[in-house]
Amino acid sequence: MALVGVATLEAQATGSLMLRQWLRRKMPSQETLRQHKTLALFGERLLTPDCWFCNRHSAAVAVAAGLFAAWLPLPMHTLVAIALALIFKGYLPLAIAMVWVNNPLTLAPMFYLAYRVGARLLGSPEIDFAGSLEEEALALALPLFTGCLLLGLGSALLGWLLTRLGWRWKIQLSWLLRKQNREP
Repeated sequence: MALVGVATLEAQATGSLMLRQWLRRKMPSQETLRQHKTLALFGERLLTPDCWFCNRHSAAVAVAAGLFAAWLPLPMHTLVAIALALIFKGYLPLAIAMVWVNNPLTLAPMFYLAYRVGARLLGSPEIDFAGSLEEEALALALPLFTGCLLLGLGSALLGWLLTRLGWRWKIQLSWLLRKQNREP
């Protein structure tokens, strides 16, 4: 029974190593990043090694930054996630990947949920959509932004916490694997 657990742990370790190697091959070079027009606004700070090294802190910060940015009803979510990851020293590739929680399939349900949460929190009445477009947009804006901010902060905190706990669990499993490999 213990051998099955050891084999599973070894397979997980090998899988995560292969994923890291694949990610390293797919990473853009520093020169490519320097020449990218949109990323130029971050300057040389974008190239600091801290933002390209994955550890417990940088992964948790990246997940939080990406999830928070995904909830914002603004274009260019990725730039917001990059800025937050740079400020708090998060792992940039993971922050960028987490933004894709908000994609064409999830966009409408996420923003509808955010509007409903914001409307309930603010006590806003239901909109009948019979007025002009400007009136409807103004009536939607405050509850939507309030809900997005609240859900963004909540999901960022939850993502940060789950990443920290998951990383700790992974370390405990690797220690268990080492201990089992040393026993005769």
